[in-house]
Amino acid sequence: MTLWTRLYEHNDYRGRSTFASLSSSPASNTYLQIDKSWLDAQNLHDRISSLEFGASSFEKGGHLILFQHAGYKGRYARFAATPGAAVSRPNLTAQSFNDITSSVLLVRKHTREMPPMALGGMGTPTLRDQIAAEVAATPNISMRGTPVISWDMWPSFASSQKFVYVAIPVVVDVPNWFDYDAEIRLWIYLYVDAAGKVRGHVSHYGAWVEGGILTGKLLDRLMSEIPGAIGSINARIASALSLVSAFTFVGLYYLPGTVAATGNTNDDVSLVLVKEW
Repeated sequence: MTLWTRLYEHNDYRGRSTFASLSSSPASNTYLQIDKSWLDAQNLHDRISSLEFGASSFEKGGHLILFQHAGYKGRYARFAATPGAAVSRPNLTAQSFNDITSSVLLVRKHTREMPPMALGGMGTPTLRDQIAAEVAATPNISMRGTPVISWDMWPSFASSQKFVYVAIPVVVDVPNWFDYDAEIRLWIYLYVDAAGKVRGHVSHYGAWVEGGILTGKLLDRLMSEIPGAIGSINARIASALSLVSAFTFVGLYYLPGTVAATGNTNDDVSLVLVKEW
């Protein structure tokens, strides 16, 4: 085994338990998914109270991440292991994570990886502010809050892919009628190209409009207007990623939130880039 964890039902490593490991074959494997259905099968959904986690001596290290909700979303608690060492937590009270875990990830660290970078804060102005400015320039649309930058890991519409997810809260101005709250949703795909450079683009999009007489009409309008802004948003993504253009990479992966050990997946998403040399 290389990265491994044992999760327990009760404090002090008592009660039911389940074991999982992320093997070194192939070494490029980054994630092991322990989803809600797995925890349900072990009768451990919302019942994990203590844990052990470790990495073999030939590993770079790794992360064990507990999530409040299914699909690796909501509040999270992240634990780090160093090569050849194990982490033991006889109770999860300090992380306020007793009996609330609905999904889990084991995440491998890689040789030559850069420190995690919170995507929302990349660039000047930040990527979050650039996306907000682009959307706010759309006629009859105004912001009603700060864009939420998160992740959407292996969603049902693209179950083999991992996305940066952006939810943009807006107000749609309806002349001679009530304004409607709405939300524009973007799924951004990042990758390393053949030249070793990080690229990204809006891969999917969607929208939500609050209920009312004009909901369907306004939703159709938003869905027809979003494609016109995607080119500009892609340019802003490229601008933010230019901060790492001096390097070449062999891969990338994500961690939830910022670099904090605890938080919420809606805080941000952190990008980890693996350098070629």
